[in-house]
Amino acid sequence: MIEKTLAKLISFKTVSQDQEENQRALDWIKSQIEGLPLYVKELKSRGFFSLVITTQKTKKPILWLVAHIDVVPATKEIFVPRIKNKKLYGRGAFDMKFAIACYLELLKVLGTGLSNYDFGVIITTDEEKGGFSGVKFLLEKGFSSEACFLPDGGQAWNFEKAAKGAYHLSIESKGKSAHGSRPWLGENALENLMDFLFALKKHFPTEPCSIKNHYHPTINVGRIEGGEVANKVPAFAQALIDIRFPLSTNQAKLKKVLWSTKSKFKNIRLKELVFAPAYENSFSSPYLKIFYKIARNKFNIRSKGIISHGTSDARFFAVKKIPLIVTRPRGGGHHSENEWIDLEDLDKFYLVLKEFVEKTTKIS
Repeated sequence: MIEKTLAKLISFKTVSQDQEENQRALDWIKSQIEGLPLYVKELKSRGFFSLVITTQKTKKPILWLVAHIDVVPATKEIFVPRIKNKKLYGRGAFDMKFAIACYLELLKVLGTGLSNYDFGVIITTDEEKGGFSGVKFLLEKGFSSEACFLPDGGQAWNFEKAAKGAYHLSIESKGKSAHGSRPWLGENALENLMDFLFALKKHFPTEPCSIKNHYHPTINVGRIEGGEVANKVPAFAQALIDIRFPLSTNQAKLKKVLWSTKSKFKNIRLKELVFAPAYENSFSSPYLKIFYKIARNKFNIRSKGIISHGTSDARFFAVKKIPLIVTRPRGGGHHSENEWIDLEDLDKFYLVLKEFVEKTTKIS
């Protein structure tokens, strides 16, 4: 049943920019739990929808089960789920519609007995855009919990012990147009931008580096655009960059590097798009210990803490000092054309999650 539900969820083209499609997916999810003894709310912030489902009438259940339904863009073929070698392929299979499929199955199985438990489900539609109008918005509105289960990090049952922060910027370069045969009469905005990017990259390790876990600041130039035709000196150019950094990075010094490099180039403008802090996950919580004890007892799963180079909505819970369980079953290829999840491992993951919820949130 989880496999069928996940395949249906993948078929919704829920890219973050298409909130109409995200709304259709949320409506379908609501139709799947219709008639169950649940409290269902839909909230909206800055154009992004969030679905909140609780077993009790509260904003502060014992446990939140959290997931985002929005995905990064892909070709239309990637939204057609396919199975090969016991793996389910498709956009969102691993990042992270599998979690929503597990949550729906759990709600259906507990059925009329849901009122005996105290937990909630949060499904947001803006995580790939930063999560500010989803999880961050909800926490600022007073939603909270004793613990949070968010399978958007870790790998193959290993849990996330730390995650890098993210710093996204737009770099704009202005020049002066001229005929391409007379470049001396103009100022090439694209060349100025490229020179700035090369200078900035010198402050970061060249990849691949000799550091095995790459737990250091990195920079990626994700997009460059500028110019119109070959025979015209471009008067404007823009780049989008993605900087990732561990908690040990001095954030003030990181920003100083950007602005000191900028000062050496005329007509360069920096615009901050996203700043998401790095965080470390505390393992003093009994909830995490209970989850992994169940996994070990049921399937002899042994886990260790790993570092995530990406970030997720988990950081918003970390800021609120809410204990986190960030792990997931075997899968991979997220944000690629070959995103997949292991179906046999997904079934195990669901069974561990089900027992975990039953043990930690039952109130009667």
